[in-house]
Amino acid sequence: MAEQKKTNKKENEKCIHDGHRQRLVDLVWNVGLDNVSLIQAMEFILFYIFPRGDVNPLAHRLLDRFGDIPTVLEASIEDLQEVKGMGETSAKKLRNILDILFFYTEEKLNGKNTLKTIGDFYDYIEQLLRYQDHEELFMFGVTPMGEITKGRRFGKGTNLSVGFNIRDVILYLSTHKVNNVILVHNHPNGSCVASKQDVETYEKLKSVFAFTGGCLVDMTIVGIDGIYSLESKRKLRLFNVGLEYEQSISLLCSQQEKIEKPEE
Repeated sequence: MAEQKKTNKKENEKCIHDGHRQRLVDLVWNVGLDNVSLIQAMEFILFYIFPRGDVNPLAHRLLDRFGDIPTVLEASIEDLQEVKGMGETSAKKLRNILDILFFYTEEKLNGKNTLKTIGDFYDYIEQLLRYQDHEELFMFGVTPMGEITKGRRFGKGTNLSVGFNIRDVILYLSTHKVNNVILVHNHPNGSCVASKQDVETYEKLKSVFAFTGGCLVDMTIVGIDGIYSLESKRKLRLFNVGLEYEQSISLLCSQQEKIEKPEE
């Protein structure tokens, strides 16, 4: 008799959890993930990690520890495993969600083959690198018509550094039949403004590319605040971090005036 009651209790709990999942799935479908609460959004994400059971308590524990969903998704496997209910496999699955988003962004460009305008290029590299938590390096070819070819990732490093092999550069130039290239890397959780090391590296790489028969026309950096060009020595785009739209426009205009003003 006691065993029967125990079984009935488990079945009732299962029905409650299944019903809650379906209601939340329907809610997200109808109003969008950005129109539900933070806890509901975290729960919805966890549905893909845990196909069964009540994940509401785990959603609370994750947000209590990390504060927001981006920080949860960027947390290390070790940190995630310190939260009750997160094992190694579930932590890896949760962490891989960012890789899925990255793969999607890359494939969107691969379907286009080329980016027609510089605005399209900036849009793409912003989506690609703005929210990465580790440094990455990409190379893009520039066709004689000024179109930018799909990029290739040459390195995936730590949050401090990344590198590539010059032989890969030569292969890229011959494969895509381009001479002019743009290098793009990111500063995870930092400003896009070039460091002294970035400037020195850029000058050295110009000579290296000339040796391979190519031309390094620019190296751009994506940070949390915008996109910086080492060739132009200025920010090409601001992401309005901590600035109102009007302030951002004013700052860009003042930077442009400084560039265009002739030296006395």
